[in-house]
Amino acid sequence: MRDESARTLVRAFSATTDEEIRSALAELAESAAERLASEGVAVDEQTAKYQVDLRYHGQGFEIPVDLDPGVLEGGEVLASLGDAFDAEHQRLFSFLLKNEREVINLRVTVSGPRPEVAWKELPDGGSDPSAALIKETEVWMDGGHVSAGIYDRDKLLAGNVVRGPAVITEMDSTTLVLAGHAATVHSSASLLIRPV
Repeated sequence: MRDESARTLVRAFSATTDEEIRSALAELAESAAERLASEGVAVDEQTAKYQVDLRYHGQGFEIPVDLDPGVLEGGEVLASLGDAFDAEHQRLFSFLLKNEREVINLRVTVSGPRPEVAWKELPDGGSDPSAALIKETEVWMDGGHVSAGIYDRDKLLAGNVVRGPAVITEMDSTTLVLAGHAATVHSSASLLIRPV
C-alpha cells in the first residue's frame, strides 16, 4: 500500500530556502503517513520517497529529481537538488543551461511493506471442464458460424482441457480457443493453448 501527497510550489532557487523545502516536504510526508496509518499500515513500517520537479527558468517542462531523505535531516537541500537536476538534465539532453533553476512541484510517496503473497494453486479437476461451461452458442470463425462453448474461467480447475472452438471469459479479459486447439488449465491457473 502507498499514498502520495503533492504540492505545487513555483519558486526560483533564489526565492526559497532549504528550510522552506524541508518544511513543505515534511508536511506532505506527515499527511500521506496519516492516511496510510488510517488504512492500517503502522507508522514504523512506512518508508517515504521524496521527489521534486525542477526546471530551468523559462523551460516548458520539468524533470523529476529524487531527494535522499538523509539530506532533509540537515543537509543542503537546494544544493543537492541542483546537483541531481544538472546530472539528469545532462544525461537526458547532453547540455546544461546557465538559467536559474526553479522548483515546480514537491511530492512525497509513503509506502508500507510488501504484502506476503501466497502462491495460489488450483485443485485438480481432471480433464473435463463441463463444470465451468456457461452455455453453447454460435460464433463466427474461419468464415462461418460454428458452435462454441462459453466457459467461466473462475470455475476452471487444474487439468481441465477446453477444446476449441471455445471462449473462456473472466472479469477483465476473454480468451478465444480456435478450432483445432485446446487450452489446458495449469495448476497456477495459466491457460496453455496448443494445437491438437
